[in-house]
Amino acid sequence: MIKKLCLFALTGMCFSSALQALPDPLQDPRVKKIYDYFQGKELWVQNGTWNDCAKTLLDTFSHVEDEGLWQQDYTPFLEALQKADLSTPEAQSHADQLLTLAALNYISDMNGERLTPHSVDKNTYVKQPSIDEVELLKGYASLSSQCGWIHGLSPSIPEYQHLKQLLVLYRQKQTQGGWPQLPKGTKLAKGDKGPLVEILKTQLITQDALPNHGGENDIFDETIETAVKDFQKSHGLEEDGKVGGATLTALNIPVEERIRSIIVSLEKQRWFPRPLPARYIQVNVPGFYLKAVEGGAPTFYMPIITGKEYTKTPIFNASMTEIIFNPSWHVPASIVGEILPKIQRNPETYARKGYRVENEGGSVRIVQSPGPANSLGRIRFTIDSPFSVYLHGTPNPKLFLKANRALSHGCIRVQDPTKLAEFVFQDPTKWSLERISSETSTTATKRVKLDQSLAVFITYFTVFQDENNKMNFVEDKYKQDKELWLALENAKRNYKEEQ
Repeated sequence: MIKKLCLFALTGMCFSSALQALPDPLQDPRVKKIYDYFQGKELWVQNGTWNDCAKTLLDTFSHVEDEGLWQQDYTPFLEALQKADLSTPEAQSHADQLLTLAALNYISDMNGERLTPHSVDKNTYVKQPSIDEVELLKGYASLSSQCGWIHGLSPSIPEYQHLKQLLVLYRQKQTQGGWPQLPKGTKLAKGDKGPLVEILKTQLITQDALPNHGGENDIFDETIETAVKDFQKSHGLEEDGKVGGATLTALNIPVEERIRSIIVSLEKQRWFPRPLPARYIQVNVPGFYLKAVEGGAPTFYMPIITGKEYTKTPIFNASMTEIIFNPSWHVPASIVGEILPKIQRNPETYARKGYRVENEGGSVRIVQSPGPANSLGRIRFTIDSPFSVYLHGTPNPKLFLKANRALSHGCIRVQDPTKLAEFVFQDPTKWSLERISSETSTTATKRVKLDQSLAVFITYFTVFQDENNKMNFVEDKYKQDKELWLALENAKRNYKEEQ
């Protein structure tokens, strides 16, 4: 049950910094449904004290920031409940209801319902899994003393758990003061020496790109150069081993901003369906990679090319339904105005590449025939979406050597479409690598419907674990994380303790 940003008595307070008193739990229809179902029976108080499940819940609420949630959304509940007088039936009933309200909020938050993604970012069309926290809590509370469900609300996928560990690590770095800043305009390279190199070393050590050898050397030597390249690789930058420009910007990003990126990534992880399918493909747009998953574990990673900042790749979940060998490219109307002048200036060049211009009822259509120069490459992977976005090959493999691969008009170009097709078909007898390669050696178009559709998740994570199990931070090119962070701040409940 996807919620709006606010609920009943909370309406109007979500975007205000003023603290509001904890609401009367029974004014929340969710709470009322719970107690109607249990015929008024208390769920958490037994013999004038909190039962084991209640104690587990209270302990969980004291550590919600470990999940990337707002601690201040739960501290007022904790303060009120920890000092609650449970000596009278009326007080017991009210405390029980207040804990139920907090539990419902927690179930909702842990299922990614703090926000509606599309309302925050118009390029995001992810529909979170629909849940009903009332029905879930009714089931959980019926388990008597079994309280493991509380911990089970945290997604079990490795990516989520690694982000939680990273959040702990970076909060420790924050407590220790983060890292120093290099002056604006700094340029450093192998052979340089001096105090700026010492600052650089501290940055690299603190950001886990350079082991702390404890030396006082202020020379930019080969060890520093290698560390800079490692830092560049894990931050989506050109690996030239030099400091300046984008590398300087990344080195100087403060620890607080890194923490925000981790929290945003945790929130997005909660948008995945649970459980995830056993087989699926995940595309990470700002990370420029595709991950093929089999049996819940990555089978391979593959470099990709995604949309430019002004022709963004949309973020959505879909099903792959078809593979087309040797596709024609029907140039989208949004791109015709860009390509037509080029064709008009160099008609013979574009004719050799298979382009033809057609006029239909006064409108211009451009079609590129199959062949080695086709912009879709030799294989197109059709995904069911309203965006005319799909995965495909490319006749320009050199582009995959670039670190910044936001180069397309929105579609996703894959480095090795033959390997991806083999994974998608999952039928080595019928669709071996040899047969797939044979199909792409001609110019004959062939459409193959998949016997079973394959889940595809087009995602946007600026913090992620790569194929070498190293955590990466990359640029928020579409500014999606920035918008999401602001929305999460505005979604704070702004409760204060009961008086």
